[in-house]
Amino acid sequence: MAVTITKNKKGPIIDPALCRCCRSIKKCRLLSTEYEWMGNKEVYSDMLMDCFGLLLSHLDGDNKDTCICATCVCRLREACAFRQQVLQSEEVFMKAKLDGNRDDNVPQFMVELKVEPIEEIETDIQMDNVTDIIENQEEKPTLDINVKMNKSTIKVPRRRSVRTKHVTSDPMKSEVNKIRRKKVRMDDLLDTEIQEKKSISRKAKKSIIDHEQMAYANTVTIVHNSYVCPFHNKVSNYYCYYCKDQFTNPIELREHTMSHDPKTLFESMMDNRKIPKIDITRIDCRLCQEKIDNLETLKQHLTIIHGKELHPIENEFLKFRLTLDNLTCTECKSTFPYFDLLKKHMVEHFGTFICDMCGACFLEQTSLRTHIKSHNKIEACFPCEICGKNLKSKYSRYLHVATVHEKKPTVNCYKCEDSFLSYALRNRHLIEVHGDKRTFPCKLCDKVYNRRKTLMEHNRRIHLKVYRHQCDLCDQRFYLPSRLKEHMATHTGERNFRCEFCDKSYPRLQSLQEHLRSHSNERRYKCDICNSTFTQNGSLKSHLKSHHQGYEVESSFN
Repeated sequence: MAVTITKNKKGPIIDPALCRCCRSIKKCRLLSTEYEWMGNKEVYSDMLMDCFGLLLSHLDGDNKDTCICATCVCRLREACAFRQQVLQSEEVFMKAKLDGNRDDNVPQFMVELKVEPIEEIETDIQMDNVTDIIENQEEKPTLDINVKMNKSTIKVPRRRSVRTKHVTSDPMKSEVNKIRRKKVRMDDLLDTEIQEKKSISRKAKKSIIDHEQMAYANTVTIVHNSYVCPFHNKVSNYYCYYCKDQFTNPIELREHTMSHDPKTLFESMMDNRKIPKIDITRIDCRLCQEKIDNLETLKQHLTIIHGKELHPIENEFLKFRLTLDNLTCTECKSTFPYFDLLKKHMVEHFGTFICDMCGACFLEQTSLRTHIKSHNKIEACFPCEICGKNLKSKYSRYLHVATVHEKKPTVNCYKCEDSFLSYALRNRHLIEVHGDKRTFPCKLCDKVYNRRKTLMEHNRRIHLKVYRHQCDLCDQRFYLPSRLKEHMATHTGERNFRCEFCDKSYPRLQSLQEHLRSHSNERRYKCDICNSTFTQNGSLKSHLKSHHQGYEVESSFN
C-alpha cells in the first residue's frame, strides 16, 4: 500500500501509518514535528516527556515509524491539560497558604498594658489573671479594666479602638475555620483567573467575528467591481452562482455569469457561513478599462484609483483558475485531474477546523460539526427478509422488495395512470407517449440522454475522467468500485464468474457476458472487410490477424 504524505499549514499528515501509542493503522501525525493547534505550537514527543517522563526511541528514523494518531493526540492533550490544571491549583494553594501564614503571624489582639509594680504581689500571677479577663471580653470600641488583687491595682489604659479576635476553646473548630478561610482565598484567586480567561476568550472570539465581517465586506467589493466569477459546484460540475444553471465547460460558465448583474444579486445570495468559491481567471476592473491579472493589484487599483474601501486582510475567499483539463492550485501550483480533488486539496491551505478524533480538516465549522456527528452515528440497518440485503430505511426496503422481488411498478406517470419499475422507463414513456422533450445533450460530444443523472455520470466518466477507485497493486483507476473488484481478480487469479451452460469461468463479468453470447448464437461483431460475423470480440480479433493482417478492430462493445 502506497504511503502518502500531505502537508498543510498545521503540519504533515502520513496516511497510512502505525501509531506508536495504540498500534492502530490510520492517518497519523509525526511525533517529533511541530504542529499548530488552537493558536499554540505542540510537539507530541515533548508533551509525552513533560507529562509522563516518557522518552520514545528511534524518533529520528523513517517517518511512517514515528507517528501518532489523532485519537491519541486528543488523549495526550487532555492529560497535559489535567497536569496543567493540577499545577495551577497547587500554585494557587501555595499562594493562599503563604497569605494564611502571614495572617496567622498577626497578634490576635492589640492591647497595651501598663503595670504598676507592688512589692507584695507576684507579677506572673497578676499577668495571667489579666490575660484571662481580656480573652473573655467581647470586642468593644473602648476598654477600661481595673483588677484588684491583694490590695494592688493593675491599670489598663483606655484606647480609642481595640480589635480583638474571638478565640474558640475548641481546637477542631479553629482548624476548620482556618481551612474555610484558605478555601475562600483560593476561590477568589481562581475566580479572578477564570474571569481573565473569559475576557481573553471574548476578545479572541470578537477578533474572529471582526475578521469574518472584513472578509465578507472585501468579497462583496471585489465581486461588485471586477469580472471575477463566483460559482457553486457539485460532483465535479459547475453551477451558476445566481441562477444555478449547470456547466461542464468553465469557459461557458464565465460567459453565462456575465449576463447577471452582481451588484443586485451577489450580496443577497451570499451565505456568511460558507467561504465562497470564485474563479479568478479574469480579474479586470468593471469601473474602467484596466486589464488586471493579479488579485492584490486589483485591490490596490480599487482603493487608489476608485476610492473603494478594502480591509487589510488576505484570503477572503477560495481562489480557483478553472480550466477544462487539469486544474492548478493557485497557492502551490499542484495539478489535479478534476475539481473535487482540487477542492479537497484547498483544505490543506485554508482549513482551520480540525477533528480531534481522526485529524480531518475542514474549511467551515459547520462542516466539522457534521463530521463529528458521523463518528457517533449508528447506521440504521433494515435487512430484506428475502435476499438479506441491508437497506438504509424502511422506505428503501419497501422499494427494494417491490421492484426487485415482486416486480411491482412504483413510479407513477403524472400525466396518466401508468406505473413503471424505474424513472428511466417513465421518462421514456413521457417522451414516446406524451411527447415530452426530456433530452439532456452533452455539450462536449454528440451524446444525448433522457436523464440528467445519466448525463452527469457520462461527463464524469468520459470527459472529466473521475476515476476515484485505484488498485493498490498497480496504477490503474476505475470509475466504479465493482470494476476495481473485477480488476483485482487479475492479480489474485480468482475466476468468480462461472457459465451456467458449461464449466468455463472468468475473472470479469463482461468476459462472462461475451461468452454467454456463444451459447445464444448472437453475432454482434462484424468484420468490415469480409462481412463475417462473430459472437465474441476476441474471435473477431483472431479473424483479423489470420485473414486480414495489419487491420485492427476500430470499436468494441464495453
